[in-house]
Amino acid sequence: MPGWQNRSADYALNINTAGKVLDVIPLEQQDGKKRIRKTFMLPEEPQGRTRGIKAAFLCDNGGYFFELDKNRGKEKFNAARILHNEVLKEVKSPVAEAIKSFFKAADPKDNLAETGNYVFMVNGRYAHEETNIRNAWNDFKAANVQGEIIRCLVSGKQDLITDLQGKIKLPGVTMGSVPLISINSESFASYGKSAKQPAAQIGQESSFQYVTALNDLLQDEKHHKSLALDTIVYWAEGNDSAEAQTFSLLADPKESENSKLDSIIKSAAAGQKIFAEGCDLNKRFYILCLSPNAGRISIRFFYMDNFGVILNNVARHYQNLRIAGNSKFPYTPPWMILSETTVKKSAKDAAPLLGGQLLETIIQGKAYPLTLYNAILMRIRAGESINQTKAAIIKAVLIRNFKSEVATMAINKDSMNTPYTLGRLFNVLEQLQERANGKSTIGQQFFSSACSNPANVFPKLLSLSMHHANKLENSVWFEKQKGDLIGRLNAENPFPISLTLKQQGEFIVGYYHQQQDRFTKKEDK
Repeated sequence: MPGWQNRSADYALNINTAGKVLDVIPLEQQDGKKRIRKTFMLPEEPQGRTRGIKAAFLCDNGGYFFELDKNRGKEKFNAARILHNEVLKEVKSPVAEAIKSFFKAADPKDNLAETGNYVFMVNGRYAHEETNIRNAWNDFKAANVQGEIIRCLVSGKQDLITDLQGKIKLPGVTMGSVPLISINSESFASYGKSAKQPAAQIGQESSFQYVTALNDLLQDEKHHKSLALDTIVYWAEGNDSAEAQTFSLLADPKESENSKLDSIIKSAAAGQKIFAEGCDLNKRFYILCLSPNAGRISIRFFYMDNFGVILNNVARHYQNLRIAGNSKFPYTPPWMILSETTVKKSAKDAAPLLGGQLLETIIQGKAYPLTLYNAILMRIRAGESINQTKAAIIKAVLIRNFKSEVATMAINKDSMNTPYTLGRLFNVLEQLQERANGKSTIGQQFFSSACSNPANVFPKLLSLSMHHANKLENSVWFEKQKGDLIGRLNAENPFPISLTLKQQGEFIVGYYHQQQDRFTKKEDK
């Protein structure tokens, strides 16, 4: 309803009918380590409070109710008194009289109070629940409507233009909440608008609706997820509990939900119709990616399609990632992908735009961002181990971006692909050194060069391997492996001078596949 919004409060200010404070009741609840503030549907907070003194009706901070502001406390308290007296001047109920009496107090600083938001309560009952009080606020808002009549860009209807857009409470915003649309200074103005004019030709009704709906979705854990610094908001038309729950599972796979994921992903991989219990695959599904910013919220992308199409795209992404290994995450979640691009293995340290770009490619089935691919290659060149997650990411990019034939789940022993074969050969040479000396050092010293410039490294490594083989009593298996792999290379140019980015990925996948094949249990015969 216009003029009202969900607002959070830290305390209930309980007063009697004479306006005397009976007690201050904490409203926060503890959920594990999290402190959760209680939310009410309250009169909306005035816009533009950072630029001046603007009191709010029935719910405000200690600066307005208790003068808890060293510089402007009295001005704020007086502004709150004037507003409440104006709104309630025609209301004769005991609750209204109690609130007006509270603001007649000679020295409100005598009340012991803490910083935070307060909501009025009279003799244990919330003031905003009384019908007379609610009607008084609605009448006050209607009588003070100002602005130019325009055609709303959202609804197409004639409406009063919104001077200042409502604020969105987005995780990561330093100020707690900021608008989606605003002009902070002339440098941000566009389309002939100035900082003194409304930022967009949006009517008050549409503005209220989108701000209220978005804030509700951001407060509902079933309709949003965090990915690095971005927030993903998703919903469907009508009752979307089943669709939201299924998408939430796909956006952040849990080990306990593997059976549900298996059925969806295997159906997509087999080209069969996906079945998701309780979901309408023809229902329109909406996904909005938001990023925090100083002055306004940034929209990374907004995507909508039939729920079945989105499910199929996400399922194929997870199928692309599948690779041999023993990770406890059968389906690698997006946050783990981002963490592999960073030094400290924290998704929040990933490149600022990468989270949104990754999710956009997943749900739309587009090519993966090469920023992701290059970041993984960079971490490997820096000496980090090639774990299952890194190998899975490279495999997925090779499939979708480069259509590579070596991007298989497990080792392809029939492949004649040169970079893939060189990666396998490098791993065999590494195993040989480890068997001969008890440890291997060629990976740390030569992997980066072998992956990018094979001709500079492999002749030297093959020469060293002869010394390593001589230390073993039986090196037949290693010699057979070397001979087989070298035989797959081009006889005229077995070791290319350089490898492209695609070929470097194939080299790494070959190395990883050979390493995993080493650990595969073989039946004794």
